[in-house]
Parts: sequence; C-alpha cells; structure tokens
Amino acid sequence: MFIQLVERIAAGDATSAPGASTDPAGSDALDALILAADPLDLMLHMEQVWDAFDPWKPEPRPAGPARRTRWTTGAFAHFEPEAGPAWHHLAYAFMLENTRAVQILQRVVRLYRSGESLGVPSVATQRWLDAAEVILGGEALPMAHWPSSHPPARDPEAGRRNAYWRLFGMELAFGAEDNSPAAYEKAEQHNADFVPLFEELLRQISRVLDAGSSDDGSMVRAAAQLRDRLLARRQGQQLARQELAASTALGWTDLTLRTNTSVVKDLGAHADSAADRLRGMGERVGLAAHARSAALIPLATGISAFLRAVESGALAESLLGGPADSAPARTSRQVIQYWTAATGHVL
Repeated sequence: MFIQLVERIAAGDATSAPGASTDPAGSDALDALILAADPLDLMLHMEQVWDAFDPWKPEPRPAGPARRTRWTTGAFAHFEPEAGPAWHHLAYAFMLENTRAVQILQRVVRLYRSGESLGVPSVATQRWLDAAEVILGGEALPMAHWPSSHPPARDPEAGRRNAYWRLFGMELAFGAEDNSPAAYEKAEQHNADFVPLFEELLRQISRVLDAGSSDDGSMVRAAAQLRDRLLARRQGQQLARQELAASTALGWTDLTLRTNTSVVKDLGAHADSAADRLRGMGERVGLAAHARSAALIPLATGISAFLRAVESGALAESLLGGPADSAPARTSRQVIQYWTAATGHVL
C-alpha cells in the first residue's frame, strides 16, 4: 500500500500532501515523507484503501459514516485510490518477509527504544520508529480493525504466517526471532500443491517465450489450474483483508530499504542495494538476513503482478497475444529468473 501511495502522490499534486517537497520528482523525498508520517494518518489511509476495494460495489461498502468521516481528516485523504485492490498480492509480502526484514526491523525498534546500544537516532529515525511500532508490531494501534483479522492473540506475524500457509501452502524459512518454532494456526484447508502448479506454469511459459514454441494448450491449462487453486481460498473475499494488512507491513520494510533512508544511515548500513542494506542492519542487531535476499526482494514486485494476472485469467491470453517484449512477458521472465535464484529449483 505504501509503494502505491508514493506513486499516487508522485502522479498527482504532491504539494497537497503535508510536508511534501515542491519538487515531487525526487522519489527519495516522497519515501521520506511516508516514513516520517504520523502513524494514525497512515492507518486512516489504509482504511480508505480497504473501503475503495472494488468487490464491495454496488453493495454497501464496509466503512460506516463515523469511520469514513475520520479518514477524511487524514493527511493522505486526497490520494484516494481507484477501485482496487490498490495493494500488492500476498506473494509480495511472503517474499519480502522471507528475507527476515520484519524481525530485523522490529529488533531495531526495540533496541532504539530500550537504550543507546545502536547510538542516538536522528529526529527522522525517531519519526520512523513511531510508525514502525504501529505498522510492524501493532503497538498502540489507533484503529483496532486490522489486528482482529490476525489469529491467534492478535499477533501480526502469526496472522501473516496463517495467510501464507492457506494461499501458498508455504512457511517462512525461519522461526520466531529467538529461533524457536513459530506458533500460528495452520488451517486444514490450504493450497498444498501451489509450488508444483506454479513451477509447472513457469516451465510452460519459458517453453513458449524462450523456445519460441506455440502453445499446445499446456500453458493455458497450467494457468487455469493455478488460478482455480488461488481463487478457491478467496471465496467471499477471504484473505483480502489479511493480504492488505500483510502487504502494508511489508511495504513499510520495502520503503525503508529501497534507498539509504534515515534509519539505514543511522545504523551505518549504507549500501547500493536493498539486500545489502538489510544485511548491514541485521548485522548491527545480531539477526542474519536470508542469504538469498538479493533474489527475494526483486522477486516480490514481479510475482505480485504475475499472480494478479493469473487470478484475473488474463495472463495466458496476454502472453499468447502480445509481443515477445510485452510487459507481461518481461514480468514472467523476471519471475522465472528470480524464483530460480531464490529457490535453487531448476525449471
């Protein structure tokens, strides 16, 4: 959600956002604007994004007049999204969370709040800490609507793990922050065959795009099978709210790491890539990032667009009907490249 908010601000009248630069061309300044925002303003905007979610129309939308009135007072109310979902696919959150970014940033928050072992944070980093406590940990959350979707005991990470398991049949590559097994509710109904179906689709796409073969129906069938599995878990808009909450939390880590932001600088983790920044931050707080973060981070955005196209039913048609260098073809090749690098699976 935060990445999309930055894009909406950049595309619109950025000067209408409190604290925005009069030169909105610099994405670093816009990133800093979001990272230093009041957490209540950010949560109010998340409510606004949820209410704009297209499937609610023409039925009554979720928010009542009191809630709707409240978010109109927020700093980002002007940047209402179009019909959505105006957030990334759950796979975006899964790939980024697999880097261990959330646990690393939560430890950064805890160490800064409890003492000076990391040094004295700048004013900008202190603003980041205020929002990070809410977005990543649910501390003092001003709108209790969101944690209620996270079983058990309102634990955001447990809720995300539950959603990943249900939609993908996959678990994160690590346990709790202390390396004990992660505790969360594992639903009986889950897509245990997501990975083989997903990889079969990637193989068929590679055959069509890279070998120049015409599709004999295998790619279309593979896309339809994967679509059926994903939509089976989404009946009645199930997992949509969890997906927004997860992509919002992981979007915060994405925004934090994609440039040398204030907290990155304060920790001395300056680097040329998000993966190296995360590695440096992890070293400062004694928690190692995933060794394949350099593949997981770029995979996140690509797999989000890819699976949205799968779920809409448009992927196979766009690949068969478009040029070899079309956006769907480029995204598919990117997903194949980074999935292979992240998993070590030869397709």
